[in-house]
Amino acid sequence: MSRLVPVLTTDIPVSPATPRADIQRLIVEKHEFSPLTQPVNNKIAFIFSHANGFHKEMLHPLMKMTIEAFRKQQHYNKTQFDFYAFDARNHGDSARLNEGNLHIPTYSWFDHGMDTLQLIEELELKENYNKVIGVGHSFGGSAMIIAEFLFPKTFDGLCILEPVIAKVIAPYLLREQSPPIKGALKRRDEWKSREECFKSLDGRPFWRDLHPDVLRNYIDYGLYDTPEGTVKLKCPKIEEHLVYMAGIYGSASAYGSLRSLSIPVHIVHAISSTFTDPDTANEIKAQSPMLTNAMVEGTHMVPGENPAILVPEIEKLLGRVLGQEGI
Repeated sequence: MSRLVPVLTTDIPVSPATPRADIQRLIVEKHEFSPLTQPVNNKIAFIFSHANGFHKEMLHPLMKMTIEAFRKQQHYNKTQFDFYAFDARNHGDSARLNEGNLHIPTYSWFDHGMDTLQLIEELELKENYNKVIGVGHSFGGSAMIIAEFLFPKTFDGLCILEPVIAKVIAPYLLREQSPPIKGALKRRDEWKSREECFKSLDGRPFWRDLHPDVLRNYIDYGLYDTPEGTVKLKCPKIEEHLVYMAGIYGSASAYGSLRSLSIPVHIVHAISSTFTDPDTANEIKAQSPMLTNAMVEGTHMVPGENPAILVPEIEKLLGRVLGQEGI
């Protein structure tokens, strides 16, 4: 099964510090993984945050592989792992819940960072777990860095997968012409059926490189059934475009905040990424002694292409958090 079945699916308010806090909500799911032996000696919460234009279920294969790896290690036999995944307010199931009150022209990566903090506070993760660790991809990862900057020690560690962080702010007209930003508005967002969607994507550049389970989850859980009998993307393309445009300040802020890190952070870059090269990766790492990094095969979409290659990186971060680098 490509989708993990949660023990709990709930909705919580978005951050009260952000626009539409009185009406917008977030869909959050919880996955429990009980220890193999009793008594429990450690409780660790992981929060998984998806990339722009996607949704929580696209990280399920990575989540599944991660817990399988943890359960193979004897020193975690008495550890309770709970994984939390959520959809950004204008993505996935959150977007469906917020239909009719969705569009906020000023929505920013800071708002998403505040929503991530809201999940931690609303579900009382700091009170209920020994450690809270974030795993974020792209926009989701950059927002976690911003959240940690705004409220240090919120997380006990971060594993950031292909973050979009940069020390420069490109001119507005240049940003408007970038392929991701232009492409978001041109993206096809409606099909006659999920099967037609699959046939239209399977084998095409970008989509053909995705892990089969990730592509299946995109189609099964990233679309909704319309009253007209078609299927449509849960994340409206104007919202994806908006997040890209807002990213220029979010990415620069995330970069600038790295110098203030006070927790272990492990950043994973992809060798064929359009956002990072080895020199840039080394510049990023040099911002803080709390930073480690790794280069892995893949593109910016490596969590969707080859989730297995990222599991050892998450394990490394967890080892640093727990002081077990040698294990």
